[in-house]
Amino acid sequence: MAHCDEDLLALLALGERDVTAEETLHLDGCGVCRDLLDGFRRAVVAARVDPAGAELVAPGGHNWAAIHGTLGLAPALAADPLAADPPAAAPPAAAPLAVDPLAAPAPASPAPMRKSASRRRPEAPAPGDPPRTGTAGRLPRRAPWLLGAAAGILLGAAGAWTASSVLGQSTPPAAGPAPTTAPAPGAGPTAAVIGEAVLTPLGGHSALGSALVEQLPDGTRQVVVTLPERQLAGYREVWLGSADLTRMVSLGVLGQGSQAFVVPGGLDLTAYPVLDVSDEPYDGDPAHSADSLARGKLSLRG
Repeated sequence: MAHCDEDLLALLALGERDVTAEETLHLDGCGVCRDLLDGFRRAVVAARVDPAGAELVAPGGHNWAAIHGTLGLAPALAADPLAADPPAAAPPAAAPLAVDPLAAPAPASPAPMRKSASRRRPEAPAPGDPPRTGTAGRLPRRAPWLLGAAAGILLGAAGAWTASSVLGQSTPPAAGPAPTTAPAPGAGPTAAVIGEAVLTPLGGHSALGSALVEQLPDGTRQVVVTLPERQLAGYREVWLGSADLTRMVSLGVLGQGSQAFVVPGGLDLTAYPVLDVSDEPYDGDPAHSADSLARGKLSLRG
């Protein structure tokens, strides 16, 4: 009988189908297919194991050598930090191109997605803003997706263990701001407050909030909204509207606590002086739901 197809062995390892009597007979007598199936099963176990209860094994020195070379670390860090008796560091040679192992490129912020205006058709701001099959009689090649998953798990664990030992525990970089929000509420002493509003609850809601309009040194304006979280069926969205609410512009989704939202550069706040926070259902409709949680009129300075 020809060797078992590797995709078939992968399915058996994953438990996607039962082994037939004919396949069992072949596996009992074919060491090549049996070893391949055992390897697939070990990869599946490694992928499904609970990390909290897993017993970690110290990685070999070749793992740190690969990490050291890939990151371009200093020669003084070439020795395996987990070795029982690490050799003395070699004297510094010509300095390679240094790469900070903790530095990570800032995630690209997608362009803010602005919802359309209210159901009254409010105005928008000015523009500018082939599968392989097995072959009988041929030794099966190892399924790359399954072995790749196992290799990623093992090398990832080794890299995390080793880098943690050498570089120490570090605080992960803070996540970037949400696409529709400003850098941070209350930008510090360099931010000038140019307006404010008290957000009064509406329509049976009870949350009382506030809003500040700030201008940053680069001229950017932001609205810092504070409104206590309430149990809602949908999500909260912040709007700027005209005095009669016939025109509304969405600033973004409001999470918990205080949050800052960038005011579009071409938006005249005197024409949009009302700040409104709405309860929006998950219905895919970008328009205002007509269910306002709180609302207030901006009092601008200057």
